[in-house]
Amino acid sequence: MMRRVAGLSNLILDIFFPKICGHCGDSFRQGLSNILCQPCFNGIEPYQTPSCDHCGASLPPRTFEDAVQRRCLDCGDEPYHLDQVWSLGSYEGPLRLAHHAFKFGGMEHLKTPLIQKMLKYLPEDFWQGVNAFVPVPMSPEKERERGYNPAVLLATELSKTIWIPVQSIIHKTHPTVAQRLLTREKRLQNQKGAYEVALKSALSKVILVDDVFTTGATLEECAKVLKKSGVEWVGAVVWGRTPRYGSDRSSD
Repeated sequence: MMRRVAGLSNLILDIFFPKICGHCGDSFRQGLSNILCQPCFNGIEPYQTPSCDHCGASLPPRTFEDAVQRRCLDCGDEPYHLDQVWSLGSYEGPLRLAHHAFKFGGMEHLKTPLIQKMLKYLPEDFWQGVNAFVPVPMSPEKERERGYNPAVLLATELSKTIWIPVQSIIHKTHPTVAQRLLTREKRLQNQKGAYEVALKSALSKVILVDDVFTTGATLEECAKVLKKSGVEWVGAVVWGRTPRYGSDRSSD
């Protein structure tokens, strides 16, 4: 009886207050909360291989078959602390809308469908031999203001499925200006010296977890302090990678 009443209530709400997809504009009943209809969420296009080792963006096929390292034009051939980055897809369209609802809309529960989507494409060999997922930290002040750290939620959800523990061993030493408010040059400087690993790490291989890769400044700084603490290999997993700097001012 209660199920019938709930079903009727939902039907009435759908008729008088329909959910409108933020991407295609159609009304819908099933989808990602009240953000995206199911076809648009299902239609998020993942990056294809080969992909850039440093940011995860797709590269032209068959052009890097014999290359020691695969890099896109944005990342170039300079040395980095990050060993490899995997990104689900380009930070635009429905992928971007889903992230904004999760990070800025207070929709913590979206962590589950977002991670389920990532795990559909994340290759198993990426986490082979990994000791821990390490979420990128926020300053305590910013986390209190938002109420949660999106990176911690994503890392915890990953851990539930892959059975690799979460270890929050990186700490932010001082507040920094929000990356989305800065130019590329200032973003690269903004995070320097902002993170630390308090103790010598016994971990040898870890994966950083964050939501978006833009310049990579935050992830690079975290990878640097992890390697200084004794970690040998540092990878990263992110929900999206901005297609080029300036197309969106979203995260790091």
